[in-house]
Amino acid sequence: MDRSLSLLANGAHVSEHLYYEFRAIDRPLAHREIRELRALSTRAEITATSFVNTYEWGDFKGDPNILMEKYFDAFVFTANSCVFQLVLRLPRRALDTKDVSAFCTGEGLHIRKTKNFTILEFISEGEGRDWEDSERWMDSLIPLRADLMRGDLRALYLGWLSCLQNQELSPHATEPPVPAGLAKLPAPLQSFADFLGLEGDLIRAAADRSRNLAVPSPSRAKLAAWIAAMPEAEKNALLLGMAEGNDSCSRIDLLRRFNQYCLPLMSRAERLDSQPRTVSQIMALAQAHAAQRIQREAERKAAEQEKQERARTAARVKYLDKLAGREAQIWEHVDALSQTKQPNNYDRALSHILDLHDLASRRNQQAYFNSALERLRLSHRAKPTFLRRLSQAKL
Repeated sequence: MDRSLSLLANGAHVSEHLYYEFRAIDRPLAHREIRELRALSTRAEITATSFVNTYEWGDFKGDPNILMEKYFDAFVFTANSCVFQLVLRLPRRALDTKDVSAFCTGEGLHIRKTKNFTILEFISEGEGRDWEDSERWMDSLIPLRADLMRGDLRALYLGWLSCLQNQELSPHATEPPVPAGLAKLPAPLQSFADFLGLEGDLIRAAADRSRNLAVPSPSRAKLAAWIAAMPEAEKNALLLGMAEGNDSCSRIDLLRRFNQYCLPLMSRAERLDSQPRTVSQIMALAQAHAAQRIQREAERKAAEQEKQERARTAARVKYLDKLAGREAQIWEHVDALSQTKQPNNYDRALSHILDLHDLASRRNQQAYFNSALERLRLSHRAKPTFLRRLSQAKL
C-alpha cells in the first residue's frame, strides 16, 4: 500500500498539527485493551469506545494499521498540511471484494483484508478544507460504515471520484458501476464529499448516470416469502449468528441481500445507456456543468441587480414626487448653504441641486432649472471651490 496509515503517522513533523480519532462501534474495549492503548499515549482521551489525540509536536507512537486491526472500527486523521483520511473496518463478509475492487483504482482508495475484517482506506490531500475543526468529522462520517454494510456503495464511488479529481487515473480509464442516489446525497455522504474536497460540479456530472434511490420499507409478506425460500443451511447460519449475539452483521447482511433481491432488473435500453464513461468524458461533463452553473449564477446576479435597480428607481421617483411644488424653497435653501463657505454645506447644497435637476427632467422643466442654476452661479462667482464642485458634477 503506497500511502499507508503508518507512513502518515510516522512521517509527522514538529511543525504539524495532527489529529487522530479512533472509534469502536461493534463492541466496547475491554479494560486490558484500554491499558494497552494508554501505554501508547499518556495524553490521549481514551474511553471504552474511543481514542482521541492531537499532536502539535512529536509523533504518534502507535501504528494505526495495527490499532484498526485489533481494536477499532473507524479512524479519522487530519493534518494542517491538508491531509484527510478516513478508515473503516467492516466484518469480512459485509462487502464483496470484487464489488469493492472496481472502485480501488487510484492512490486515494484502498481495500485490504484481514482474517475477520475488510478495511477500507480513503485519503485525500488538498487545500480548502477545515482541518482546524477536526473533532466534527467522526460523528458526521461514521454512519457511512452502516450504509456500506447495507450495500450502499455511494461512499466508494465518491472515493473513486476523489481519485479522478486528484488526477490519479488515466484519462481513458472507465468508471466503476454508478450507484443510485448520487443526485441527492444524505448528510453523511455530503459530509464525506466535503471531507474529500470533492467539487460539486464533478458530483453532478457523476449523478447524470445515477438513478433515483428508492428504499421502501420491506414488505413483511414479501420478506417472509423470501426467507421461506432461502436454503435451509443458509437460513440456519444466519439464525445462529443472531442467536449468539456476537454477529452484528447478520441482520444487516440479511436485509442487504433482500434489498438486492428486490431490485428491479434494468431494461436493455438502460443497460446500453449505462456503458461506463471514461475519466475524460466525466471531466468534460463536469466542465459543462460548471459553465452552466456560472451562467445561471451570472443570470441570477443580473436579475437581482436589475431588481435592486428598479427598487432604487422607484424609491427615487417617490422621493422626487414629494419635492414637487417646493422648488423655489429648495433653491433658497441651496443659496443659504452656499453662503456659509463650509465644505460640508457645499456637499449638502450639491445634493439638493442634483435633486432639483432630476425633478426638472422628470417634469420637463429643464429651462427653469438651467435659469435658476445660472443665477446661483452668478451669485456665488467669488467661490471657486463651490463652482468647481458644480462643474465636477457636470452641472
